[in-house]
Amino acid sequence: MRKVAGLFLVVILMLLVPALAAADLFGLGMPWGNSWGQAYNGCGGCCDPGLMSCPSVYIGYEIRQGRERKPFNFGLDFDPPLGVTYRLNTDFSDPGGLWLGISKYCQIADKVGIMASGWYLFPADGDAEESYGFPNVAAGNRVWTTKRSWGWIDAAMVLGSPCGLNLITGFRWDSYSVGLSNPTPTNPSLPSRGTPLDEGDLTMNSYIPLIGTQFCCGGPCCGLLVRVLGFPWVPGNLTYGETGFLGITSRLRAEGNYDTAYFLEVFSEYSRNCFGFGCLGVFARWNYLDVKGHTNQQLHVGFGPIRTSWTIGGRVALDFNLPF
Repeated sequence: MRKVAGLFLVVILMLLVPALAAADLFGLGMPWGNSWGQAYNGCGGCCDPGLMSCPSVYIGYEIRQGRERKPFNFGLDFDPPLGVTYRLNTDFSDPGGLWLGISKYCQIADKVGIMASGWYLFPADGDAEESYGFPNVAAGNRVWTTKRSWGWIDAAMVLGSPCGLNLITGFRWDSYSVGLSNPTPTNPSLPSRGTPLDEGDLTMNSYIPLIGTQFCCGGPCCGLLVRVLGFPWVPGNLTYGETGFLGITSRLRAEGNYDTAYFLEVFSEYSRNCFGFGCLGVFARWNYLDVKGHTNQQLHVGFGPIRTSWTIGGRVALDFNLPF
């Protein structure tokens, strides 16, 4: 019930914040008035958007989505066909994980700004279910212990005034990896492939063009900010390795590039000036990547991961310049 309530709360926030921003854009006003920090010709915020000012620090938690969700799907088709099926389903969102992010915005001209950020998900434990079948043979599935890590670095140019509606263009390098270990049969009475000493690893590198828009009210540092980013084509590559796949001493290694992929992210935050010392706020983010591709190494590997993430947390930015 707590998982459902948390997810419902984030959905409400994601839907409510753009509506409030649109209300202010069309002159309907904000329900809390204009009490937040005002500077820089009425559009700034509590933090100096200059080059040497303090960056924002984000701490968030990736909300658990429930065990019925399987956001990653990795299938193997033997070539030539042997009538054998293999599929690896991983449930990466149970448990959730702790995010740490650092972001910096800098206004370099009247209508031009730049922003850069780096995010890291501390390694979180989860599990993966391996299913496979052989012609006319009953086989038992296995469950793996997984450890997931994820991070990205991005930079973008913001075209427009410091507040209001802006256009964004940039680039993100996204690295996502999962280690697999300790496989155990789900049904000990059925024969299962491999041994308990098998290990596996999966890595995805995505090179994401960023195109989007953001609405900022109260300034890019303190106030309300809503951002939507995405792109219909994402280049990238996937590597998968597993020991014991074709025998005790063997190791499968499959590499391939994305055939098709698209990306979408919605980010919103609300910050307020805290007694002139800086900004405190909350944020919510939904992140989605859909990938399809294949490899032709050792086995014909078709992969179709769908990676989705809900994160909610807090933000702090102190109001002072860096000492250099």
